Amino acid sequence: TEEGEAVASAAKSSIVAASVVEAQGGPAAAVQMALQMLEAAQAKLVEAKKLVAEANHAAAPEEAPKTLAVDEPQPSGSKADGKKKKGGPPSAEEIAARQAAKQAEIEKKLIKDVTKEGGKKGVEIEGAADMGGLEFFCTTMEKPDGELKFLKMSMEAMNEVPDPDGEERRGGSGHVGKMLFSAGTEAMSMVAYVPKDKQNRINATEWLKSVCGDAGVKGELQAGGDAGLATAIAKANPDAGMFTIKMKDAAMAHGFSYLRERGCFPEDTGDDDDDDGDYVYGDDDFPS
Repeated sequence: TEEGEAVASAAKSSIVAASVVEAQGGPAAAVQMALQMLEAAQAKLVEAKKLVAEANHAAAPEEAPKTLAVDEPQPSGSKADGKKKKGGPPSAEEIAARQAAKQAEIEKKLIKDVTKEGGKKGVEIEGAADMGGLEFFCTTMEKPDGELKFLKMSMEAMNEVPDPDGEERRGGSGHVGKMLFSAGTEAMSMVAYVPKDKQNRINATEWLKSVCGDAGVKGELQAGGDAGLATAIAKANPDAGMFTIKMKDAAMAHGFSYLRERGCFPEDTGDDDDDDGDYVYGDDDFPS
C-alpha cells in the first residue's frame, strides 16, 4: 500500500543517513540523526493517511435517499399525507363521494321527469277549465312515486305561468284548485292547493284533513299547512289491508265528495258519458 511504501522509504533513508553520520561523527550522532529521520517519516505517514481517507470519501457513491416501504407509515406533514397509495382500494370518503354523486344524478333526472309530467298535466287542466268552467280538480301523479317533496314539485310545475316563447306549453293551471295524489310502495303522498280567490269556498287544509280522516286513507297532515296549501302522507299497512293503490282511490273519491257537498264540483248524474271519471284519470281523459 501507499502507507507501506512510505514507511519503507523512510526506513531506507534513515539507514543511509545514519551510516553517513556515523562515518563522520560517531555512533551517537548517527542514532540522533536516525531518530529525527523517523519522526519526520511518521509525520509524513500521518499526512499521507489523511489524504488517502479524503480521496476515498470523495470517490464513494452518494447515499441514496431512504425509500419508505409500501406499508411503512408516512412521516407526519409529508406530501404523502392525505393521499391514497397508487393502485390501492378507494377510501371510505371516496366511496361516499361516489355514491352521493350517483344519487344526485338520479335525483336530477327524476326532478326533470316530475316537472315535465306536472307541466303537461297543468296544461290539460287549464284546457278543461277554459272549456268547462272547472274550478277544482283531483288527479294522480305517477313520477313522484309516493315521495311528498316530488309531489310538491309536481304541483309547482302545474301552477307555473307558461313561457310564451317556450317550445312546449307547460303549467297554466294556477287558477284551479287541485288535490294531487301519488302512490308509492310504502306510502301515498297528497298535496292540496287552493288559489287565493277561491279560499272563501274551499280551505286547502280543511279539505285535505277531511280526506285524511277517511277510513280507507288514514293519512297524517304535515306541519305548515294553510288555506292555500297543505300536504299529507298516508303510510301503507298490508297487514290491515291498507295498500297505497286502494288508499289513493279512496282519497280521490273522498276529495271529490267534499267538493260536491260544497257545490264546487258537478254532481255525478250516473251517466257514464258525463261522470267525474271524465275529469280524473290520466292524459287521455282530456279533449285534445
